[in-house]
Amino acid sequence: MNRSFILKIALGYPVIKSLLISILVIFHFSIFSSSVNALSIEKNIEKSPNDQRNYLALTLDNKLQVLLVSDPNTDKASAAMDVYVGSADDPENFLGLAHFLEHMLFLGTKKYPTPDEYQKFISDHGGSHNAFTSLDHTNYFFDIHHGHLEEALDRFSQQFTAPLFNADYVEREVNAVHSEYTAKIKDDSRRFFEAVKTTLSPDHPYQKFSVGNLETLKDTPSKSLRDALLDFYDSHYSANNMKLVILGKEPLDTLKRWAIEKFSDIPNKDIDVVLVNQPFFDETSLPKQINVQTIMDKRTLSLAFPIPSDSEHTKSKPLNYIANLIGHEGKGSLLSKLKSMNLVDSLSAGSEFDTRVHALFMINMGLTEKGLSNYPLILETVFDYIALIQSQGIKKLYFEEQVILSEIAFKFQEKSEPIHFTSSLAMALQEKPVQTVLSEAYLLSDYDPELYKSYLSKLRPDNMLVSLSAKDVSTDSETRWYQTPYKTFKLSPELISSLEDTTQHEDLFLPHANEFIPESTDLLSDGKHDIPEHLKSSEGFDLWYAQDASFGTPKADIFLSLRSPLPNSSADNFNKTDILVSMLKDMLNEYSYPAYLAGLQFELYQHMRGITIKISGYNDKQGNLLIKILNTFKYGYFKEDRFDIEKERLKRQLENAKDKKPFEQALSIAQNSLIKPSWDEDARLTALKKLSFNEMPGFRDAFLSTLQSVLLINGNMTRASALNIGSQIEAVLLREAKKTSVERASIVKFSGSKPWLNYRSVEHPDTGFLYYIQGEEISLEEHARFLVLTQILSTEYYANIRTDKQLGYIVFMTNFTLLDVPGIAFVVQSPNASAETLLNETQEFLNAKIKMIQNIKADELERYKRSVSSRLLKQDNTLYSLSNKYWQDIDRENFDFNTNEKLAQTVMQLTLKDIESLIEAFVAKQHRHMMVYTAAQNQLSNENSQAFETFTEDVKASMEVFRSQN
Repeated sequence: MNRSFILKIALGYPVIKSLLISILVIFHFSIFSSSVNALSIEKNIEKSPNDQRNYLALTLDNKLQVLLVSDPNTDKASAAMDVYVGSADDPENFLGLAHFLEHMLFLGTKKYPTPDEYQKFISDHGGSHNAFTSLDHTNYFFDIHHGHLEEALDRFSQQFTAPLFNADYVEREVNAVHSEYTAKIKDDSRRFFEAVKTTLSPDHPYQKFSVGNLETLKDTPSKSLRDALLDFYDSHYSANNMKLVILGKEPLDTLKRWAIEKFSDIPNKDIDVVLVNQPFFDETSLPKQINVQTIMDKRTLSLAFPIPSDSEHTKSKPLNYIANLIGHEGKGSLLSKLKSMNLVDSLSAGSEFDTRVHALFMINMGLTEKGLSNYPLILETVFDYIALIQSQGIKKLYFEEQVILSEIAFKFQEKSEPIHFTSSLAMALQEKPVQTVLSEAYLLSDYDPELYKSYLSKLRPDNMLVSLSAKDVSTDSETRWYQTPYKTFKLSPELISSLEDTTQHEDLFLPHANEFIPESTDLLSDGKHDIPEHLKSSEGFDLWYAQDASFGTPKADIFLSLRSPLPNSSADNFNKTDILVSMLKDMLNEYSYPAYLAGLQFELYQHMRGITIKISGYNDKQGNLLIKILNTFKYGYFKEDRFDIEKERLKRQLENAKDKKPFEQALSIAQNSLIKPSWDEDARLTALKKLSFNEMPGFRDAFLSTLQSVLLINGNMTRASALNIGSQIEAVLLREAKKTSVERASIVKFSGSKPWLNYRSVEHPDTGFLYYIQGEEISLEEHARFLVLTQILSTEYYANIRTDKQLGYIVFMTNFTLLDVPGIAFVVQSPNASAETLLNETQEFLNAKIKMIQNIKADELERYKRSVSSRLLKQDNTLYSLSNKYWQDIDRENFDFNTNEKLAQTVMQLTLKDIESLIEAFVAKQHRHMMVYTAAQNQLSNENSQAFETFTEDVKASMEVFRSQN
């Protein structure tokens, strides 16, 4: 994925970019009476007309570029710092050093020497924080309740002005990095990437091992690891190659003052940013193929073509133009053709690994079984389609469609989450002028046919790396760090010659004009309903409606839940529902893809009570898409070959569950143990073996014969239009259906005298551990107590298990509420501790924290409560987010639509005694506890295991369930 694509995802940009509609924002810089001044550069920062935030760009005296964002309406403040250095810059004798430095930077500063001071402050004030190291960026970011931004910035800035890099923490944090490495040692994406790196030029910096482990991060005879760390920091971390973004509620003058005061002391070493100029491959190495063996049963075919970067062509975007045609999924497309041949079930295309000098154009495909054994036929079809684009695909029609859609997308841009916004902007500033950093992804004004042809000419069979990835491909080598079996070989001249000899196909053609481009983008009003209105209620059907244009976009959401007692009545019916949903999406794909390009998305998914359809985006053409979905649902023709593919896909998905990360498997086991009814992978696989194609039409008819339907319409739509949509749904799906009421699933209520135990053997060196504590009742008060206790203990648990005792990289304590039943989960994945050790450490932690809770001061408790409350009352930045909140309350039948508000109010009323009694109950009532662990072998002693009740399906079936007390 290239950086421009990462940016547009993080900022909420659509895949198609837009023509700039600019608004001039000029702010006058006033000189502060400070010994440290900033060089202020007034900027015309181009932004969307729907963007009400104010912007100001500064360059401080130390050459740190800063972008300030004032948003008076935000409830979250945020900041991000991007350093233009990454794992590609690692020295060969300390691989993973950039990543290790990212870890060490968090562990204390001169002003705040306590290792967890920064993290704890952020968490205690309703925020979150993280960082990542990529090939050429290291990005640090946080968000926090808006009232605490200045204090957070003070702690954040110290990490770049005066980090301690305390020698006492070097060994400990190396262990953490090693744990991160081992936690993902069986991750197929990492294994694949390492294998593909072996095909790169030996001197290319991207071929380095980027994570680091105990073998690469250690003292050498000539230099200690800490000295290497300090040297790396000194030679790569400089104010002039950093970009800072700060977003707050405060006026720009205030944000400017904080930026100058807190970040001007970052040393500037005038380090030159050196772009990666090396080509990805040696001149004579292509064309070639690499086979990569997977752990999970996944099959992919990827084609990589080295090309020049198109980063300078911001107004013509040649790679986007080409990707939009190759990656199209409508009728006549490459994907449509390959699916009709039963060779491929997914396809994407685009530029990746863009160094601003070179890039790779990638075509990635998911293969069927037939496709794996016939992949040369796929290659032939790919080049047949590329030839078609070369001869017929350079049309102004396609460019003009993208311009129109880009203009609309830019004009009606919605906010993204502050933490994503600042992180993405900080990274984008490394490569884009500050004036257009908000708009460049949308700029599209120069139609350049010759440029498009020049890039297409690079997509040749003799300029290609083919990567074939599957469980049973032939291999003859193994990578060093992830032990990935692979094999590399040159493609034969005969194959290349055959691929160059292209063929025309009647069913392979270029896209038609997009019928879903909105014709009307008028807003009904700028107001909104306080809560949805119960617009229609009849037996088996409820319609909820709210008109809302407050987000400034001509968009609406249509959510339809089709509830039936059938889908979750057995493992067999659960499988049938899964396959029904997949087959319906497959049938709709050609029709819906142009709608997706035009900003109109739909989701179709299975849930505990049936199937949900969601349509979101510009409301102008939503009715067309809805009618197509409804008619396909009821009358769509099932094809046996597509059924076979979807059944095989589900089989692989269920079998692959055993190869997920150990902690992920523990979470899955816990959910299956607690939800009633539910079906684990073994039960579903057993049922799936017997499932035949002939059962599917009858199952669909049975599903639709008995229904309860709930519809929510929210957004830029009139009441009359909402009623019309409701009538269409009734006419197509509900008129002949028997009306029913489908209850929510239930949660098993623990009973007995001992804690409960579940265990699974896994093929992974790490131990997965989950310790779950269940609430005694469903009530707002119980839920509030669990939330506040989690807030108090989560950072402490992380610090104790991960930071102090180094028992794992993946460590967290989290709220584990299921279907409104309060719960807490302690989760660890450990490379060096057994389940028994993790159990003992967790229980000791709980025992030790009783006294800590008892000694909490009143102002500390208020801070914890405010942090929880601020998260609950977090405002919605998009219409879709608000609609989902309404949807959750409809599901729990809270038609006041105020669950979060009531819960926040309850949180603020809690006393210290409420929290004390809860943790004391945790220790005293262990029959409400459950431990789940996954490991290579049984890790509990006989004595310890006898202290548990073993959780089985028979026990689950006989257990009492929670009944709502709301």
